[in-house]
Amino acid sequence: MVKNIVVKKRRPINKREAKRIKQGLLDTHGLDLPISAGNYEQAFSENFGVVIQYGHIIALVLDDQIHLSVRGLLSHVPQAGWVQVDMGAVKFVCNGANVMSAGINEVSPEVVEGQYVWIREENHHKPLAVGQALLSSKDMLSSEKGKAVKALHYIGDKVWEYGVKD
Repeated sequence: MVKNIVVKKRRPINKREAKRIKQGLLDTHGLDLPISAGNYEQAFSENFGVVIQYGHIIALVLDDQIHLSVRGLLSHVPQAGWVQVDMGAVKFVCNGANVMSAGINEVSPEVVEGQYVWIREENHHKPLAVGQALLSSKDMLSSEKGKAVKALHYIGDKVWEYGVKD
């Protein structure tokens, strides 16, 4: 059983925070979502901030950047910032492993080293995880070994399970 993530200072967002979150998601994902005061909450965990909607974490605040969580990605799939893995890598990614260059078969062309990215599977392009690129898109595709994306959040982890009732 996954232990729950501990969030502190959970409260509804105000208009200024809604504007900041909306702009952050536009900057990070190119998505113009209808974020408004009172309909979302913010909170803080040990290492990052979170945005909560309907009791689930839909976005992470990492290094002052706002990135959709896997739950958020399932509802609002951006067209950029993704790394695609082959089906052989899916079970490892879904268990929290870093993404290795050998398992990558396509990358969104604008990805740069240090960028927060989302990992998708090759058949249906469904989001599996969120991570930080360790290489640029060109280098990910040309490299045959080593880590390409550092895993930060994945399906089934504490962030995913937050708010899910047993």
